[in-house]
Amino acid sequence: MKSWCVALAIGVLLPLRAAAAAEQPPRFEVPAGVAGAPLTFVIYGDTRFTKRDEVANAVARRALVAKIAGEHPAAILIGGDLVFTGTNEDDYETYKGETQAWSDAHIPVFPTLGNHEFRGCPDEVDRCLDNWWKAAAPPGLRPFRWYSVSLGPAILALMLDSDSPLRRGSEQRAWFERQIMGAGPQVKFILVMLHYPPVRDLIYPSVRDEKEVARYLAKNAALLHPMFVVIGSHVHNYERYRRNGVTYLVSGGGGAKPVPAIRWFGELSKLRTGVNFHYLRFVLQNDTLSATMVRFAAEDQGASAWTQPDRFEVRAGK
Repeated sequence: MKSWCVALAIGVLLPLRAAAAAEQPPRFEVPAGVAGAPLTFVIYGDTRFTKRDEVANAVARRALVAKIAGEHPAAILIGGDLVFTGTNEDDYETYKGETQAWSDAHIPVFPTLGNHEFRGCPDEVDRCLDNWWKAAAPPGLRPFRWYSVSLGPAILALMLDSDSPLRRGSEQRAWFERQIMGAGPQVKFILVMLHYPPVRDLIYPSVRDEKEVARYLAKNAALLHPMFVVIGSHVHNYERYRRNGVTYLVSGGGGAKPVPAIRWFGELSKLRTGVNFHYLRFVLQNDTLSATMVRFAAEDQGASAWTQPDRFEVRAGK
């Protein structure tokens, strides 16, 4: 079966092999850079770009955007709720305006779909998707709602759509399993990005099929050679868990109105702060994927506003 692979070179998407739009979602490639050098990328979610200050903290959102630009990451992955209202084209203009520093630095951005991408669209799903494809999704993604990204040869990111079925027999689930089973021996880590976190603060019930991801990995992750990291958003806070050899993260501190997290037994970060605007910095060096939670305290000023209260590593190999 043919596929569509796209390379990123100096911020430009270059088609390597064309395929009919009705076939498979594309894979985008981010070069690894200089051989042996660390590969740095950023993940976070729930940015809620909008001019409505009552639903997001614009100061925190802009501070995070500027700080991320200063990291000079190879790529930025966003876990959904990029904007507040999917029907509002002005929200997407706010996104483009506030992230101009990313565009100027040619940093590729790879978002997943969240529930706010569909806000205002009970009968206008096509309109919301059109806005997302035009203003946010990587070029060439239309008509697909999920896709994959290679970050160098060692990392494969699966960018899922939480609002599409993930149960066995569904189109997205079949694609998800094919991507995992087809990962070559060079892939050391598989990142699974989706909006609704499969493992989360117990106060939040399941929303769609996100727990299907955790069930699949509970049965299969130990049998596969890559290590798995699953990142969800939706909950406007930060959480970290370890289940069946898989790291599960909640990263929803991109600027949306904060939501407290109840840290039950098994939550590994043990943060004592209730409001956690943040992003995650990942650095791949040889066989180690290191992650740092970079937190912004909107009530503080200057360098003291920035802390790194949680760090962890995932090492390749079982």
